[in-house]
Amino acid sequence: MFRQQGLTLIELLVVMALAAITAVIALPEMVHWAATRRVVAQAERLANLIRFARHEAVRLNLPVYICPVQIRKDGNPDQYCDTRYLNQGIAAFADADRNRAYTRKTDLPLRTVIFNSNGSDTLASRIAVTGFSGSAYAQDPVWLFQPDGRFGHAPDVSAPFAFSDGLVKIILTDSRADTQQQRRQRAAIVLIDHSGRVSTCRPDDNPRCSYTE
Repeated sequence: MFRQQGLTLIELLVVMALAAITAVIALPEMVHWAATRRVVAQAERLANLIRFARHEAVRLNLPVYICPVQIRKDGNPDQYCDTRYLNQGIAAFADADRNRAYTRKTDLPLRTVIFNSNGSDTLASRIAVTGFSGSAYAQDPVWLFQPDGRFGHAPDVSAPFAFSDGLVKIILTDSRADTQQQRRQRAAIVLIDHSGRVSTCRPDDNPRCSYTE
C-alpha cells in the first residue's frame, strides 16, 4: 500500500513566499529590460525610415522630407512638419509639387514611425545638431534628402536648409524612467552624418553617442 505524497500547508506557504520574493527582485529588471528594448526598437525603425527616404529621393528623383507629425487616433499621420508633435511621430514624404509642404492630393506619403499615440507618453525624443565648425543648431527637426543625395536639416520647412554640415543626433529614451540614470541606461541614439548615412548606438558606445538631458 502506497502513501500519497504532497506538500504540507507550511511547505506550500514557504514556496509561495519564495516565489513572491523572487518576483519582487526580478520585476524591476524585467521592467528595465522591456523599456530598453522598446526604445531600441523605435530607434531602429527611425533609422530604417531615414535609409528608406534617402533611397526614395534618388529613385523618385524628388526631394524627400522627414519631419514630425501628429498621430491621429487611427494611427495615421497628420499635420506634417508641425514641430510641436516631435514626440508623437516622424514621417517621410516625397514633395512631388516641390512646394516644401505636404499636399495630400499631390505628394507621396512614404513611411511613418509612431513614438506616442492616443495620448501616451512612453517615449521621449530630443534632437541635437552640431556643425563642423562646432556650432550647435537649436534642434533642426526637419530633414531633407535631395535627388542628388545631399542631406540637409532645418528648424522648419520654410527655413533655409543647412546641407552637408555636421551631425544630427536623435536621442530616444523612456519618458517614464524615474531618474536621469535610468533614462540614460534605457536610451538609444540615431546618428545622421553630413552625407545622410544613418547608424544607431547606445550611450557611450563611442564619443558621438554621448547622452545628455
